[in-house]
Amino acid sequence: MMKAEIIAVVRNFLDAGPMDTNSLPAEELNKLGIEVVRRRMWRRPRIADRGVRDALNRVPLIISSGGLGPTEDDLTRETYADLLGRN
Repeated sequence: MMKAEIIAVVRNFLDAGPMDTNSLPAEELNKLGIEVVRRRMWRRPRIADRGVRDALNRVPLIISSGGLGPTEDDLTRETYADLLGRN
C-alpha cells in the first residue's frame, strides 16, 4: 500500500478549525488504497518547508493544502517551488 502525508498551511491555528477539516482528503485517499500515515499543520509556509523536507524522506506522496490564497503575501507556492528546485 502506498503511504502519504498531508501538510496543511494555515494563518493561525484558531482559523484552521479541527485538524480533520484540513485532512478530509485522507478518507478519499484510503479508498484509493493510499494510507495517510501523518497529518501536520503549520502556521507559515517557510516553517512548513521543514515538514515537507522530512516527509519527502518518509513517503512518496505529499498532499499540501492551505496558505493565504492567491495574493502577493502568500509564500506557499514560492516556498514549495524553492524546495523542489522549480520556478
